[in-house]
Amino acid sequence: MEISARFLCSSILALIAITGLNGCDTAPKIEDRAAFTKEAEDSRALFLSEISGLQAQLDKSVGYAVFPGVGKWGFLFGGGQFGRGAVFSPSGKQEAWAAVSNPSIGLQIGGQGLQMLIVFQTAERFEDFKKNVLAGSASGTVVGGNAGTAGVAAYDNGVAVYITGQKGLMAGASVGLQYLRYMSLADAIAADKK
Repeated sequence: MEISARFLCSSILALIAITGLNGCDTAPKIEDRAAFTKEAEDSRALFLSEISGLQAQLDKSVGYAVFPGVGKWGFLFGGGQFGRGAVFSPSGKQEAWAAVSNPSIGLQIGGQGLQMLIVFQTAERFEDFKKNVLAGSASGTVVGGNAGTAGVAAYDNGVAVYITGQKGLMAGASVGLQYLRYMSLADAIAADKK
């Protein structure tokens, strides 16, 4: 009976944690935005140094989102990932904020950090992202090792995803596109005034 009660309590706590992540803000706090943008630019530079041909792919894209720090976590039967990102035009100018909040169910324990770059192939997919109505998933290309040794990822479901662990190479990953959120810089400023 005691084991059943612990299982029920653990399951409820995991459910609360998972559903609580969906309410996180897309944009960082005002006082953190400049530093966060710098982190995103540094993360972009890391991907560019590791992936031969990436600059050409970014130049031909309709936009891309850089997530300098995405935390993945799991505890018992729940887990997920959360991180904020900066959205850039192909020219490299920041135009928005992004967030990923991806809950998952299943036996898991532990945590790790990663960096992620999502490149949008078509205007239609990018508009879906801007409207927060993306659906489906995309497989990630793992980046790690010697600079310039990774190749450009093929587009999957209209996006190319690159992932690197903050402390070394990670196993393959998939991103649930429905958990990506977009907020323009203007909307973030307007939200700050409320």
